[in-house]
Amino acid sequence: MHEPVIATALLIALTGCCTVHCVLVVVGRGCPDRRLEPAEIVMALAMAGMMAPAFDPLSPVLWAALLTASVAWPTLLLAGRLGRHPRSAFAGAWSHYPHHVLSAGAMAALVLCMAPAHQHAGGGATHESIGSAVPEWALLALAAYFLGYVVWGAGSFLPRPAAGARLTRADGPAVLTSSGLVAARRTVMAMGMFYMLLAMS
Repeated sequence: MHEPVIATALLIALTGCCTVHCVLVVVGRGCPDRRLEPAEIVMALAMAGMMAPAFDPLSPVLWAALLTASVAWPTLLLAGRLGRHPRSAFAGAWSHYPHHVLSAGAMAALVLCMAPAHQHAGGGATHESIGSAVPEWALLALAAYFLGYVVWGAGSFLPRPAAGARLTRADGPAVLTSSGLVAARRTVMAMGMFYMLLAMS
C-alpha cells in the first residue's frame, strides 16, 4: 500500500489504543457482552500488522487462521442465540456480531491476498497484488459499507435531549468498559477498514 506515512502511523496508534481498550473490557466489568472482545483484539492487531508489515512477526497464513477463528467464534455464538431467542438475536450487544463477522472475513481474505507479496517482495503488499486477486468493485463495495458504518456510528454519538436525565458520577473502570466507549472503538476500527480498503482499490 502507498498511503501517506502520517496517516498510517495515526491508524496504527488508533488500532493500538483499540487493542488496549479491548483488553480492559475483557478484564473489567460493565460491558453488555465481553465474549466478543477476544475476537476484536485479533481484528485490531491484524489491522495494525497489515499497516506495518515490516514490524509484524506473524505470517499472513497465521493471521488468516486467527481471523478465520474470530469469524467462527461469533458465528457460533449468534447461531446459538438464534436457536434460543430467534426474535431477539440481533438486539442489544448482539447486533454487532454480523458486522464483526463481515469485518474479520474481509480481513482474512485480504491477508491471504497479501501473502504472495510478503513472500516475494519481503514487505508490504503492493497495490497490483491486491487488485489482481480481489476485484476493485468488491473493495469499493466493502469500503462503502464501512464508510456507512462510520457515519452511522458517528451519528449515534450526537447528543439527544432526554427528559428528566441527570448527570451522575461514574468510576473510572465503569466508564472505560461502558457500551458507549465500546461503540466508539468499533467505529474507529471501521474507519480503519475503510481507509485500508480505499488505499487498496
